[in-house]
Amino acid sequence: MPIDTERRDGVFLITLNRPEAMNSIDAGMYEQLGDAWDTFEQDDDLHVAIVTGAGEKAFCAGRDLVKSAEDEANDWSRARAENRLTPDGIWKPVIAAINGHCLAAGLALALGCDVRIAARNATFGTMAAKRGIVAGGGQTQRLARYIPFGKAMEMILFAERIDAEEAHRIHLVNRVVDEGEALEAALEWAEKLLQNGPLAMRAMKQAAYEGAFEMPFKEGMRLEAKKYAEILKTEDAVEGPRAFAEKRQPRFRGR
Repeated sequence: MPIDTERRDGVFLITLNRPEAMNSIDAGMYEQLGDAWDTFEQDDDLHVAIVTGAGEKAFCAGRDLVKSAEDEANDWSRARAENRLTPDGIWKPVIAAINGHCLAAGLALALGCDVRIAARNATFGTMAAKRGIVAGGGQTQRLARYIPFGKAMEMILFAERIDAEEAHRIHLVNRVVDEGEALEAALEWAEKLLQNGPLAMRAMKQAAYEGAFEMPFKEGMRLEAKKYAEILKTEDAVEGPRAFAEKRQPRFRGR
């Protein structure tokens, strides 16, 4: 199967599993990846997702250009609206555990996650300009917002790769770990996230994304206040302060 999924006590692990093709995305993987995001979004017992690539050579080297060139029916990029490459609109936390090459559509996938952990052998690049196409999947928009604009333009226009240390320096990734340790580090972060109130995290993620990228500041503040009031009415909002007062770990129920 080009996509492997595994449930681990509230964590949903998604593995791109075509290591023989550098985990490049063909039509089958694209469809299954969309199904995986749907599963994560709809399952109330899943609170955090991790996406990674099989093997240590590549997280994802992008769209499978070889298959696309052989048969246009394999070019899933011409029908993006039919499925989802990235977890856009999913308000649960998503972590990218990046091992090896993270290029083109692979970069788009990583950028669509909330936080990114990279192994030291990771490389990052849009690659589109070298292929005579446009970097899609949100690459131009997210790079221009996530990192210094000049650096974003350099990555987009030159289509050259940067290494993990440079990606960390410009805040494209949150953390760099030794080769082979990206998934382990992502699982550790996921365990920490599972200790937090799931409804609160979802509300804050939505407020951050929509407020920062879609709204003027005052509208964003109103959205934050709306989410604050909504969460204050939940059982979790009672449990959190009570657990603090009683000096114990909270038992959040997501309601």
